[in-house]
Amino acid sequence: MIKRFVLFSLIIIGCSKEQTKNQPAEKMLFNDVDNTISGLNFSNDLNEKGTLNIIEYLYYYNGGGVALGDINNDGLDDIYLTANQKPDKLFLNEGNLKFKDISLTGKINQDSTWSTGVTMVDINNDGFLDIYVCKVGNYKGLKAKNELYINNGDNTFKEKAKAYGLDFSGFSTQASFFDYDQDGDMDMYLLNHSVHSTYSYGNTKLRTKPNALAGDVLYENTSVNGQIKFIDVTKKAGIYNSALGYGLAIATSDINNDGLIDIYIGNDFHENDYLYINNGDKTFTESSAKYFNHTSRFTMGVDIADINNNTKLDLITLDMMPYKADVFLKSGGEDSDKINEIKKTFGFQQQYARNNLQLNKGRYFADVALLTETHATDWSWSPLLLDYNNDGFNDLYVTNGIYKRPNDLDYINYLSNVNFAKYEASKQDTLEQKLIETMPMVGLENVLFQNNGNLDFIKKSINNKHKTTYSNGAAYSDLDNDGDLDIVVNNLNEKATLLENKTTDSKYITIRLLEKNKSINTNGAKVYLYTKNKCFYKEQTTVRGFLSSSTRKIHFGLGTISKIDSIKVVWNDGTKSIQKDIAINQEITIQKGKTLAYSYKETVAIKHQKFDYQHTENIFLDYEREALMPEKLSSEGPSIVQADFNADGLKDLFIGGGRGQEPVLYLQTKIGKYRLKNTTVFKQDSMYEDVDAIAFDIDADGDLDIYALSGGNDYKEGEPMLEDRVYINDGVGNFTKLNAKLLATNGGSVSSFDFNKDGYQDLFIGNRSIPGAYGLTPFSFILKNTGDNNFQVVQKRRFGMITDSKWADLDNDGFAELILAGDWMPIRIFSYTKEGKFENKTKEFGLDKSNGMWNVIKIADLNKDGFLDIIGGNTGENFKWKASEKKPVKMYLDDFDNSTQLNQIIFYDYFGTDVTFASKDKLTQQMPILKKKFTSYNAFSKVNAITDLFDKDEQEILETKYIYELRSMFYLNDGNNHFAGEALPKKAQISTIEDFYIDNDEIIYTGNYNDFVTELGNLDGNPGGILRFSNNTIQEQKSLQLPKEFSGRKIVKLSKNNYLVLSNNGSSYIIDTQKLDK
Repeated sequence: MIKRFVLFSLIIIGCSKEQTKNQPAEKMLFNDVDNTISGLNFSNDLNEKGTLNIIEYLYYYNGGGVALGDINNDGLDDIYLTANQKPDKLFLNEGNLKFKDISLTGKINQDSTWSTGVTMVDINNDGFLDIYVCKVGNYKGLKAKNELYINNGDNTFKEKAKAYGLDFSGFSTQASFFDYDQDGDMDMYLLNHSVHSTYSYGNTKLRTKPNALAGDVLYENTSVNGQIKFIDVTKKAGIYNSALGYGLAIATSDINNDGLIDIYIGNDFHENDYLYINNGDKTFTESSAKYFNHTSRFTMGVDIADINNNTKLDLITLDMMPYKADVFLKSGGEDSDKINEIKKTFGFQQQYARNNLQLNKGRYFADVALLTETHATDWSWSPLLLDYNNDGFNDLYVTNGIYKRPNDLDYINYLSNVNFAKYEASKQDTLEQKLIETMPMVGLENVLFQNNGNLDFIKKSINNKHKTTYSNGAAYSDLDNDGDLDIVVNNLNEKATLLENKTTDSKYITIRLLEKNKSINTNGAKVYLYTKNKCFYKEQTTVRGFLSSSTRKIHFGLGTISKIDSIKVVWNDGTKSIQKDIAINQEITIQKGKTLAYSYKETVAIKHQKFDYQHTENIFLDYEREALMPEKLSSEGPSIVQADFNADGLKDLFIGGGRGQEPVLYLQTKIGKYRLKNTTVFKQDSMYEDVDAIAFDIDADGDLDIYALSGGNDYKEGEPMLEDRVYINDGVGNFTKLNAKLLATNGGSVSSFDFNKDGYQDLFIGNRSIPGAYGLTPFSFILKNTGDNNFQVVQKRRFGMITDSKWADLDNDGFAELILAGDWMPIRIFSYTKEGKFENKTKEFGLDKSNGMWNVIKIADLNKDGFLDIIGGNTGENFKWKASEKKPVKMYLDDFDNSTQLNQIIFYDYFGTDVTFASKDKLTQQMPILKKKFTSYNAFSKVNAITDLFDKDEQEILETKYIYELRSMFYLNDGNNHFAGEALPKKAQISTIEDFYIDNDEIIYTGNYNDFVTELGNLDGNPGGILRFSNNTIQEQKSLQLPKEFSGRKIVKLSKNNYLVLSNNGSSYIIDTQKLDK
């Protein structure tokens, strides 16, 4: 058992952020009601025993759950709390937040079996809520079976799980009751968890191997001789039943809005979360890969609700990324890049050890947790999406804390050095107790995020007590019927928390649903509330969070709305009821009566026309050579040039491929199609990585030649595989290669312009990096065309890590400026003077603090004032790094350990504290001299500046680079040689922007980037969209509706409303913007 626990400790990984301190005093949002006043006298206390503790049972500290529901139909929700080593308790709500313990009189079993989750449901349809309790059994002396308490209607219950076929014994976590087959009764999904064993390690093929104790079970509600009986339909329904699933979270909702209830399962450890889409024929299809680009890695809690009021259900999953900087630096974190690659070969999808806030985009979900900064709440359990302040937006409440932290790296290090051989079997208990005592304890405040709309979440203090707890299950309800939602929390080793909502002067409506026969089993019903210009949407479901179930009443906060136009209820049978003339600030009951048919609008993915080109990227893992670099620089293509190469008046396409893929030439036909032209020289040049290209007449013979810029981080500078190429056109689209020695660097951008007005196109060749020395600025070149097929170097200069370049006259003086963008640099502007020199005017133009990770810039007169403006595609805000002028991301470059190898030491702001981007392990592996200085992770957790690592002043460091801006931006030219910047809309910040196409007032963009290291993660939330410039600002218009995994790189316009979008390592599509949904 101890050895298994060692493995458990080694594979746990988490991340963190430092909470802002010394915030101004805030209004008390919730009152922590003392248990001596409320009567809620309950504490889930644990007593470690030799046979049962965190080492013997890895979920020992997972705690208990909460169920809220009206068991006696008096209009007040009552409380059930589960315990692990003590009896469960049932409390009757007597009004005014006073509760009476009726556990004994209510005939609730008072044994001390290990209870976990709890759910309230009217299982026998008699109008009274029954209670289903999950247990852990058949393990380490735990012999319990799950319990079903049938409500007798007189505040007493009778346990009848066996009679109903629900007396499961194993690793039960939680149950959810819902009508999966639309036959009018409540079926049940039983979520179970696993423990580490040979059955839970391996590839994804293990999903098909059933396990009687750990596998999930789907039960169908049937009738046998007039008695309700639940039968196991797991296999037949397509549900996994294996020990690979470490099920800790469940949500049952209509994810795809087709009228059928689907199932989301949150799994701990290496197994992916499951999304079972209901097929409507009593079967499900596991579809997580179809709907999500990535999920949380250690999912422990889940909730589903509409967070942006677009009537689509969004989803939050919780993980264990710390928000305190010191805890973050001494806790396990993300998988290494190598382990991440290995997991992919085992069949697992991408996971990250942080909370995921998945925004429903109709056909798939996009994680915006980093954008909303809801990604780090430490070891978190129960997420509740509820409108606590009645402003009309669902806020987020999170319980967190684990009593002992087995992912503390100093503890894991201690554990790995214990000599287990010297402990005899009889001394195992002593050893286990010693190990448990060594685990650190960190009490935490539970977290509340206030949703202000537009994906803006603000962390708020719950009250001024700042109470730290180890909290697990939680549920919400308006327990005192005063029009706002209260919260009950089950804590470990201390009294349960009752949070009284102190919201005042707010508007609301609460809705109680009943079926025709007054049945209260309405789980899955949808409620739409309409006002003059708004629509709010809630789904009636009770099981949410972790181990818990909340009120079955539906609560709408109304903000400033004083009049409700109508309420529409869509029932589970596909019919609807509409009610009008409803007063606010009351609780109403809507009973299903005469209904109308309701038709679900099918979400049909637009099938874009595929263009006959697929980019293929070669595999090169940059970080194996440069361990401290944050991104790959070996996968930057494809390149594209649109020009008339065969002089027929039609624009053709040259597309450069990845290493090992030849460039191609497509000639446009008279009917607007594209024909691939075989070109021998292109086939011969398939060994190059094409990153950019331009068409220009190098030999002044009247046709367009091609300059193809090579790149890649896999060869040293100067090697032939990095050499650029010039292809000479014979006038009709036949190309030969110019026999010339050209630059051999990791190219970033090439652009041409006749800057000296001599009639010949000159060149700028910007380089991205020095291969093998990430961060150092390479030389780039301005070349003057001498008119005889030769170029003269006008300027050789370290301009930056160039990704894009443009020529334009920004100040309307008749001379061009060279505008540059790249990594770790501002958007730089160089003016060509009358004296024939290039002068750096970046500061004068107001862009000296625009340092970002810029991917693309476009120049256009956006506001039609006669002066050219700039729009820039950056990394975006959905990113772990946060940057500003006051808190920049900093990269220090030097050979800090005198090993003749460049080191990149990056610091970034982590909730108010600067932390190193590289972990202690990665830094000491790269620079062993640090091992002596930091003998523990605790010591390393105090590092917040470069001088804490090395005895070297910042001024002595070889080079320091900064990032002040990570948002994609537009800069308006005021006509006085100065630019004023404004961020693009929030939706455009969800991912990187890699290219723009400006078409009058419309700005088409594409993005997504999958080549940051695992610690930063893929930026995969937005493959593209359309913006509109209006009234001196830019607004989001619509999505390009590209596949969720699309990683866009280039856009060109083919014809009216038709645009070709190229991806990196994937397919290319022709987008007809007229067919896009708004």
